[in-house]
Amino acid sequence: MSRTAQLLTAVAGVLSAAKRPNDARLFSDVRAELDRYDFADLLKDSERSPYARVCLLRAKPVLLADGGCDLDLSVAVVVVAGREGRSNPAVASADIAALGLIDGATAALMADPYVGLTKLSAATFGDQLVVASEQTTKQGLCIALMEVAWTLRQYQVPRPLVRRVLDDQWNLQAVALGDGPAEPPPIGWTPPEGSEP
Repeated sequence: MSRTAQLLTAVAGVLSAAKRPNDARLFSDVRAELDRYDFADLLKDSERSPYARVCLLRAKPVLLADGGCDLDLSVAVVVVAGREGRSNPAVASADIAALGLIDGATAALMADPYVGLTKLSAATFGDQLVVASEQTTKQGLCIALMEVAWTLRQYQVPRPLVRRVLDDQWNLQAVALGDGPAEPPPIGWTPPEGSEP
C-alpha cells in the first residue's frame, strides 16, 4: 500500500474509534477515499449519517538537498449529519450536529496527531467550513469539512550516488580553496557522531 493510502486509512481508523461523551461511536461509518469527495455520493448515503469520509485534497513533493523528497499532504475530513429530533424551523439541528462532529474529529486527531504512523509530521489543522446546510438539502442533511495536513518524511529516499557523496563529505581529510594546496580541516572541525574517522 502506498504511504498516502496508508495515511488516509490511518486517519479513518482514528475517526472510527472516536467516541462521544456518552461513549457511543462518533460516526456510524468512516471510509478513506483517494479522490476528492463527491457531493452527490455524500447525499446518496444519507441513511448512514452521521458518517465521515477521509479524502485526499492535494499532495506536493518537497525536494530535499540529499536528492530525496518529503510529501506534503492535505486531507479533507468530510462529515455528514442528519436532523436530530423533529424538524424545527428555528433551529437547524443537522447543522449543529455537523459542527459537533467536526469538533469531535478535531479532538480525536489532536489526541493522536501522528495517527499511529511514523516518519511524518504531527497533524496541522486548516479551515473548517459548511458545504451544505440542512436548509439546502432535500434530505435535511448538513455536510461540513475540515482540512488537516501532514508531511510524509522521506517519501522518496535519495539516489544511492547522491547519498554516498553526501556521506563521504564527513570523511574530510583536507580542504583546498580554489586552486590552492590542500590543507588540514579547520581548527575545531569534528565529524558528526557516528561517521567514520
